[in-house]
Amino acid sequence: MSKGAGQPVVFIHGNPGSHQDFSATMLGELSDSYRVIAFDRPGHGYSERHNGTSVTVEVQASLVREALKQLSIERPIIVGHSWGGALALAMASQGQEDLSGLVLLAPAAYPSNTPQWWTLFLHLPVLGKVFLRALTPLVGRTIVRDSLKDAYHPQPIQEDYVQAAEVLWTRPEQVMACASDDRSLDASLQSLSKRYSELRLPVVIVTGDSDLLVKPEENAHRLHRTIPSAELIDLSNTGHQIPQTQPRWVIKAIEITSELAARR
Repeated sequence: MSKGAGQPVVFIHGNPGSHQDFSATMLGELSDSYRVIAFDRPGHGYSERHNGTSVTVEVQASLVREALKQLSIERPIIVGHSWGGALALAMASQGQEDLSGLVLLAPAAYPSNTPQWWTLFLHLPVLGKVFLRALTPLVGRTIVRDSLKDAYHPQPIQEDYVQAAEVLWTRPEQVMACASDDRSLDASLQSLSKRYSELRLPVVIVTGDSDLLVKPEENAHRLHRTIPSAELIDLSNTGHQIPQTQPRWVIKAIEITSELAARR
């Protein structure tokens, strides 16, 4: 989706997720001052992914860069949440001169070596298809709800968001995209993280002190120490689901990044 006018701001969701992670909380307000664009990554939301295609962080970064080129969007601010934070870092690594800045929300920046347990079944030659076709309708919604409880912790989950996610995230094509993205992430981050210290564009990192999914000290804080002049916003009593629980701070981080970019 795209709306508004002015400095372009591009939103990249996590894994799983969709553009609705942002459109429900902040895009309307931001479109009064910026041109806001939110993508569904390949295989997520309403975007397609060909079966069997490996689409790494680096590949998806190239796809977004090409889409922006076709849309004649120049020097955007990239806002990435979680897995989307890794994609934003990959875009900067591929050409930071093409971007105005990064806003990284609870970013997955370094390898964790802890893939989600259920994704392992989907890559088994025979049992993977059995799990996808037979078990996903039975246990998929339970997995989504339990995962979101961890993502929202220590705050209560938002029931309308959970109900929408239970429908959207349990479709077979999105389940497979999520599993593939989860499995390929660590190898990409192992390579990408070697280049973070080269970044010189404005970067604002937003993290929650109670994040159970992407540990702040191992990711956001470490990234802050690595990227020269990066700014860190550390939110108390906040977990992983920052776009839903702390939209005001996301907007503030975008404003800070825009101001920093204007001074360059």
